[in-house]
Amino acid sequence: VATAEQVIAESGVDRTRILGVGVGASGLVDFQTGVNLLAPNLNWRDVPLRHHLEQCLGLPVVVDNNVRTMALGETYFGAGRGVDSLAFVYGRVGVGAGLIFNGQVFRGSTKGAGEIGHTPVLLRGGEPCRCGNRGCLETLVSENALLSQADQIARGNPRGILAHTLADENDISPIERVFRAGRAGDEQVRALLEDRAFYLGAALAGLVNIFNPELILLGGIFARGQDFFLEPVPRAAAELSFGGMGK
Repeated sequence: VATAEQVIAESGVDRTRILGVGVGASGLVDFQTGVNLLAPNLNWRDVPLRHHLEQCLGLPVVVDNNVRTMALGETYFGAGRGVDSLAFVYGRVGVGAGLIFNGQVFRGSTKGAGEIGHTPVLLRGGEPCRCGNRGCLETLVSENALLSQADQIARGNPRGILAHTLADENDISPIERVFRAGRAGDEQVRALLEDRAFYLGAALAGLVNIFNPELILLGGIFARGQDFFLEPVPRAAAELSFGGMGK
């Protein structure tokens, strides 16, 4: 609330001219009620975001899933302009997809369309996911999953490029340090990212088979590490999708 008030104040726009406030929230969001039904990564359940913010700000508030709002932004202002259907796949703490068809957000019958991060990709022996299942895509390609694996690599090779890069005191984030180590030639890091890119591509193949979007966009850590993802992910999606639909 304080941040929203600060933005309004710094904008210099008269408050009476503000039509409302839009919020992109992590997890399962009921667009109609503005309630965040479930956000495992935040330990939220049934949080009435819209009601709380409307009471505090005195303005109309619209709440939707954060990745769906990103997809809508790409549709109106970004790479999705002029595209009838797209999927925007965003990776950070979690992994989600925003789906757009005919210029409109597709939310599904229970408001949960796009939870690609909770697609089970390792049906046996997978790591536990915060959602309660095991082997979800999120346990393999999220930022936390990659950092966990990177930590194991660094511990196993304390004199390696990754260990040195992770220990380096600088102003870049830990995931950027992992990417930097890969770019510097750490073969274990490069193998890790190539392996995880395959699983992301496999999940996108399922997305292609079911929704067949005209365009798939990658955001978050997948964009920041694009030199590791933009070649193997589409390749895996093309190989695994039905009838070459992923090409």
